[in-house]
Formats: sequence, structure tokens, C-alpha cells
Amino acid sequence: MKVRRLLYLFVFVLLGMASLPLVSTGAGAFSASAVSAKQGLSGTWTQESTTATATAVASDPTNGPLIAVVSGGIVYAKEGLSASWTVEDSSTTATSVAVASDKTNGPLIAVLDNGTVYAKEGLSSSWTTEATGATAIAVASDPTNGPLIAVLVGGTVYAKDGLSSSWTTEATGASATAVASDPTNGPLIAVVVGGILYAKDGLSSSWTVEDTSTTATSVAAASDPTNGPLIAVTDNGTVYAKDGLSSTWTTEYSGTVASVAVASDATNGPLIAVSHS
Repeated sequence: MKVRRLLYLFVFVLLGMASLPLVSTGAGAFSASAVSAKQGLSGTWTQESTTATATAVASDPTNGPLIAVVSGGIVYAKEGLSASWTVEDSSTTATSVAVASDKTNGPLIAVLDNGTVYAKEGLSSSWTTEATGATAIAVASDPTNGPLIAVLVGGTVYAKDGLSSSWTTEATGASATAVASDPTNGPLIAVVVGGILYAKDGLSSSWTVEDTSTTATSVAAASDPTNGPLIAVTDNGTVYAKDGLSSTWTTEYSGTVASVAVASDATNGPLIAVSHS
């Protein structure tokens, strides 16, 4: 039996002790006025930024932790919690950031800047313009399939494998999207359209209706070679999650939920976090 580890994650702003809400803008992503991070649930918090409006994190066994923040519209990133920040986008108009990492391809970072999506592999590499008119981004990466990027443009979700490949139109009328990938199961993409949750393995495969309630608002996805796909949805204030597209939903948290984030790896299994009042 697969074991799900449920984490109700509470983070506090060190200056002023205000609550730090999570937002599902990508794997391990949330927004804040200050950002603190730690390795391991029992580790010690390190304050990373006091002026951030968005952040995202990723990690892999070879490259270690990756953290990115948006502060004053500028995107900063670094590998390792105690490393120095690198200015990635100095435009002052960035609004959100998404990151992923794998041991073969290394760090992947994407930024939404004044409606334009830029992405690159590696913190010192050059940006590639991926899309314009976007309102949301999501990224994933694995050693076999490489980078996966999805964007939401005018209600249409486009996705592609690799930064230089062509976009595939995945869904129209969408309000949210999430992606994940692993070497065994390949790319996973999920979208919310009209409050209904759809998901599929592979960009060219057929959609599976995952939640027909018409009240879903956000989705998060993760995947690993052992446990397979993990999907979580926020639906009318309740978080549901499941392993595999054809499995049964488990009610994870009921209440006033703002957002959900998930992760998974072959050793530790699924991890889920919710932000709630």
C-alpha cells in the first residue's frame, strides 16, 4: 500500500509574525511578504527574503535545493539555502516564478514578466522567450523526458517538452493548470475547466475527467517512478488527493482552504501541504 504523508504546513513571517499563505502557482510555490526556508521538516528556518511577493522551490539529488523569489519585480535565484542570490531578471516587472530540477538537466526556471513567459535551464544561462499574454506558468523536469512547461494564455493551456520545441494546445476555457514528470510515467498535466478537473499522462493523450463537481478551483500535481502520479484538487474549500488518474479520491482536509501544493519522490513517497484559515 502506498503511504501518503500529510503535512499541514504553517509558515510565519518573522517580521511582524503574519501568516505566510501558500499558493499553487507551481511546484512548491507560494506568495509572501517574507520568505523563510528549511531542509527537512525538523530543520531550522533560514530567512531568505523580507520583501518577496512570490517564491518557488525545487530540489534534486545532484544539484540540491533551488529557490527563487520575486522581490520588487526582480527575480532572484540560488542553489542552496545559504548561497548568495543571483539576479535572474532585473526588469522590475516580474510577477511570478516557477522552478524545477533534475539530476541530468539541472535547474529549470520560468518567470512571468509583464505577461511574457521566459524560461532557461541553469541560473547562468540565457533566457528563452516562451509565450506572450500569459497569466500563469507551471514547470516540471525529469532526467529522461527533460523540461516540461505549461502556460495559461487567455484561458487556453499550452504545453511542451523542451524549451525550444513547439507548443501543443492542451485545453481551452481553463482557469488553472499543473504539471509533473518522472522518468517512468512521463509528463503529467492537469487543468481545471469550468470547475471540472481533467488530467492526462502525456501531452498528446486523451483527457480523463478526474472531478466532475464543477466547483474545483485549483490543482497541484507531482509524480515519481515508484508511486506514480499524485493529484490534489481544491474543491469548494476541501482538498482531495489521489495516487494515479484512475484511483479513488481521498478527502485530505475539509475547511476553508486557500490552496494546495504536492511533491513526491521514490523514497519518501507523496507529500501534500495545504494553506487554510
